[in-house]
Amino acid sequence: MEISKLVNLQRLVLAHNLIDRLPINLAKLESLKVMTLDANRVTSLPDELGQLVRLEQLSISGNSLQYLPETIGSLRNLKLLNVSNNKLKSLPESIGSCFSLEELQADDNSIEDLPESVCNLVHLKALCLDNNNVKQIPTNLLKDCKALQNISLHGNPISMDQFQQMEGFQEFEARRKKKFDKQIDSNVMISSKGLDEGVDH
Repeated sequence: MEISKLVNLQRLVLAHNLIDRLPINLAKLESLKVMTLDANRVTSLPDELGQLVRLEQLSISGNSLQYLPETIGSLRNLKLLNVSNNKLKSLPESIGSCFSLEELQADDNSIEDLPESVCNLVHLKALCLDNNNVKQIPTNLLKDCKALQNISLHGNPISMDQFQQMEGFQEFEARRKKKFDKQIDSNVMISSKGLDEGVDH
């Protein structure tokens, strides 16, 4: 509980431990910008998480989360959210209030659909949903998320045809291609995964 006294702490990295819960008074760490809790045993996040309003990166992959608190929508400065490899069946509607979000990683869960509010994430560049149960995504996603360059939907029941018929698909494809071409132009070494940048299965 004494961790709450570290009011100037900006980075808290506790990956690869046996932590199964977080103290409620974690919210007192008002300067926190980065919190990494990957590969622990956390089953839920306290509602007080929403008070960490300066948080820019939250990574909690490889845990046992079954849901995210609605208060996560209060994290207006959050740029990266990684909840991959958990037991999530959905994302909260409030996620659409994380207006600064640029990257949402939620691979390897049991997510069936995305809340419509995801369309509010106008800065979102990457949406990773490999190995879930997603059958469809919000119809306005490609049209409204004008910064989106990468969607990964491998291992989901959604069909490529469905995706290509969505409004805004051509514009999305142009952004994706531009980003990919830029990587090649810079002679960046691209792993085989780099070629999976689109939505091919």
